[in-house]
Formats: sequence, structure tokens, C-alpha cells
Amino acid sequence: MKTLRWIPGLAAACLLLLGACDDATGPEEMGQIQILLTDAPADYIESAEVWISRAYLKGGSDEGEETEEESENGGPINLFEAGEGDPLYFDLLTLQDGITANLTSAEGVEAGVYRQLRLVVDDAVVTLKPGYEFKNGGVSEALKVPSGMTSGIKVHLNGPIEITEGTLTIVTVDFDVNDNFKLQGNPDTPAGINGVLFTPTLKEKGRTEEEVSG
Repeated sequence: MKTLRWIPGLAAACLLLLGACDDATGPEEMGQIQILLTDAPADYIESAEVWISRAYLKGGSDEGEETEEESENGGPINLFEAGEGDPLYFDLLTLQDGITANLTSAEGVEAGVYRQLRLVVDDAVVTLKPGYEFKNGGVSEALKVPSGMTSGIKVHLNGPIEITEGTLTIVTVDFDVNDNFKLQGNPDTPAGINGVLFTPTLKEKGRTEEEVSG
């Protein structure tokens, strides 16, 4: 009878031990990523100001328009998301000749493969170079941001971004003004410039990796 009384206690202890083993999870492998912005000289534009409210990664396919939930790494991974009315401001044409600006700091993310990087642009304003003006006589114009930009502008990557443990991956995005802001009309004829269209075309300019201490 004494032996029988010990069996339930031993069984309970084993069950608790097994439960603890089932619940135990090792620490996630983490790496870091940082996003930089750069630009190239423009032909007729003096300044191109943009306000960016979000940058995020997705792990899903790099083709098509997937929903945000379709990610290999648990959905979209925010690298930064500005509070309402507080986006980050950049004058793109100050980012020439190798100058870059930090769009994000070095952010920790789960190691894995990310096939999309997207930027959400809230507003854009262009100012023409001296000697040029719009047909209405002005030199600056606030641009209409294309509909659907709440999902962000997809950056055309040179390949999937592979985040590895203990490594900082730095991705430089080229926000080329000539590619993104298209003049309507001919600035060198009497017809002049009717306006500017914002046609988002963002490309990865380069990528580097460096080890980081734990």
C-alpha cells in the first residue's frame, strides 16, 4: 500500500516536468537591419520634400500584392511607424554625391528571409529650380500621393534580405527624384510646366553587412 501511495505523486511530478519541457522555448535568433535614403541630382527640381510615416519588411513573395498577413516571419515587421501627424521629413535633393540619411536606426528583427521592403509616403512637395515655374506662376507644388499608398511603396530589391543572427544589414534605398517626380509639359518651350506627377519607383542602391556584438 505504501508503494501505491507514492505512484500518484511520482506521476504528477513527471507530468509537470513534461509540461515544462513542452512550454520551454529557446531565445529567438535576432539580427539587425537599418534603412538609409539617398538620391541623385535632378534636372529641373530644386528641392523634393517627402514625409514618410512607416517602413516595414514582409517575408512573403516579392511578386504581386499580398495582404499584410502573408509573411514567412509572422506578418509585417515594422522598422518604424510614426505617430499620427509626426512623419519623418526629408529633402531628397540634399542626399546627393554619396550623402545618405537614416530612415531607420539599427532595428532588431527575427533572423530570416524578407522579400519585401515598403515605405509609406504621406506627402510630397517639389520646388523648381530658379528660372523655371509652373504655368500658374508658382514654383512649388504639393503633389497628390497615389491612392493605395497606405500599403506602402515597394522598394525594388536586388534580392531577398536575409537577416542572420549577430549581423547588421544596411540597405540603402535610392529615392531618385527624376524617376519619382515626372514633369508634365516641356520646361524648355513656351508651353512650360503644367505640373508634376508623383510616380513612385524606389530601388535598392546597395547593401552591406557587418557583425555586431551581442
